[in-house]
Amino acid sequence: MAALNALPNELLSLISSHLERPRDLLHLSLASRRLAEFTKLDGWTALLKGRFALSGLDADAKTSVHGLTTLYRNWDRKGFVGRYLEPSEKAKSMNTWQPERWRGPQGQTMGYQPTIDSYEELYGGWGERREVLAWSAGTHVILRTKETGSNIEKIRKREEGMEQESDQTWTYDAFNHLNTWFTYKIPDSLEGRDDITKLKLLRPEQRDMAYEDIVFGTASGQLSLLSVSPDHAETRVQQYETGQRGVNGISISSSSKPMLAAALATSSLTLHPIERDRFSDEPIEPSTEVRLNPSGVSFSRLWTCNFLSDDKVAVGLGPHLKPIEVYQIGPDGFISEPLRKFDTVSNSTASPHPTSVYSVLPVPSTAQGGSEAGNTFLSGGYDGIIRLHDMRSPRSFETIFWDLTNDSPVYSLAAQGLERVVAGVAMHSMIKVFDLRFSGSHVYHKVPMASKSKRTRDSASNAIVNKTRSAVPVISGGWNLYLNPRVPPPRNAYTHDYSRAREDSPVYSLSIPSATSQMLYAGLEGVIQSLTFHAIADPYPDTMLSQALTRFPESGAVDVHGSYNPHGDVLNLGMYEQGSEEGPGMQLLVQDSVAASALRKGRRDSAREKGLDERWMDLRDASDRWARGEEVLRQPRRERGRGRGGRGGGRGRGRARAG
Repeated sequence: MAALNALPNELLSLISSHLERPRDLLHLSLASRRLAEFTKLDGWTALLKGRFALSGLDADAKTSVHGLTTLYRNWDRKGFVGRYLEPSEKAKSMNTWQPERWRGPQGQTMGYQPTIDSYEELYGGWGERREVLAWSAGTHVILRTKETGSNIEKIRKREEGMEQESDQTWTYDAFNHLNTWFTYKIPDSLEGRDDITKLKLLRPEQRDMAYEDIVFGTASGQLSLLSVSPDHAETRVQQYETGQRGVNGISISSSSKPMLAAALATSSLTLHPIERDRFSDEPIEPSTEVRLNPSGVSFSRLWTCNFLSDDKVAVGLGPHLKPIEVYQIGPDGFISEPLRKFDTVSNSTASPHPTSVYSVLPVPSTAQGGSEAGNTFLSGGYDGIIRLHDMRSPRSFETIFWDLTNDSPVYSLAAQGLERVVAGVAMHSMIKVFDLRFSGSHVYHKVPMASKSKRTRDSASNAIVNKTRSAVPVISGGWNLYLNPRVPPPRNAYTHDYSRAREDSPVYSLSIPSATSQMLYAGLEGVIQSLTFHAIADPYPDTMLSQALTRFPESGAVDVHGSYNPHGDVLNLGMYEQGSEEGPGMQLLVQDSVAASALRKGRRDSAREKGLDERWMDLRDASDRWARGEEVLRQPRRERGRGRGGRGGGRGRGRARAG
């Protein structure tokens, strides 16, 4: 210890940056007064940068380390609070800048298919944040800003007890975060004909700080930049020429002078400049256009596009033998011939088969195996397999992520930091979560979980995986979550009656605002669902999510229901672990209600043994509650459609002909 005391702060910081867990640094600080002072001054900052590769939060390093480790633990333990998301009773119309009641799409024969985007900014402290979320609802755009921090809390306390104004367009959520709502309706649009198919937000470094910029495309071929300023009550719209071809995909480059790529109709990829300082009445023509001419099948469609870097765009198409193509952007725009094509086999001796790719996601450049040049990316499609591709490799893909219990088509992908990939699939209102498991990518090494109890389930048989196994790694063993609640929420919990929400919806879109965000947003048919990764029984919760804690006056114990579910709107969901070929996962579990009864000592001990959040309950363990006549969550539906013979449709995607 004397040797450590004698070291300069620079060397102690280097050591601290390589410590395994925050408690290691805490133990170091208890060794001597000198090390305690170092830890307070530089230790937490060194751990934050070394273990989590996060800068910009030096002034709040200890709280940030606590928040990050809590976030990772909640993902590991599947600890979250689920809710439907809907605007407040009144929202500010971005057409008129007047408060209006949002009624949602009217006259549609089915629920709208939402597309979501979001981002988050941190302002020097873990709890000082601003999140922007936008989604499409038919011909409408919904925009929400969420603000947290000390200033917001001061305003909230000052307004506490005051009567709410009738035209108020903001509200505080269950965590005392300020939510402000806006809506926009495409002028002269018709529901079902002019529905928004894709939507993207420009990031802060790409826009004027007084404005929010939203790019959206419609089924009828409208491609627009919507630029709005709540402070100035100003709305500007710039149109882009599409030749009235439907917009299947859009992507915005990450540069400070962004470009817009659009997948139009069945076979056109266009590139447009985004010039925020120039709004004109005339649509802006594309700077370049590439027409894809897939061969080998009688029909193929361009499903999606995504920038891999500022000079490369990947497209997903199909059904096709090579359903991914990557196009280079030169000085004059797209180079007409693709830079690279990818098929679905792992070596040259295997025979490719036609399939469709619906989603492409770049791997974060900061991940091990990631690339600033955009060489690595993930894809998901009709065959239910997520593939990791590398432009530098001669192989079509390097790794596959596969759920042996369900192989529904993958419609959407989202990355949770450097740790996980989340997939939204075509059936059962389900998302799948996989560890990326790139060597060295786990910026925080988690405590090993206890062994899981085994379950008996049918499993999907996948010939593609069997043929691939000898050539590339096959990763399984994630977990699946049913977003459809086991019991519908009370009708007075929301403005809209969600008891009739479709039980077997595809998950059309996913969005995670940032690597440090506690939120995951999912778009299902006619609804948006949010998951806040937060454990209601955590004795040391994330400080950003504990501002609304209330306690019983007599005992001082936390009023769990009053703190986390004051409006009765929390959803009780079901999940199961996929397991692996070495052993199946655990029995399907459901979330118990947010109430003090969920925190019984027996429940805590059982959850700790299984490495799960305290709300998770095996219905087989609830037989005593049945006997007492208590209300118990109904058994989730047995999963249908495993394997090749049971694949389901997805309102136009999953029904496309593919091999």
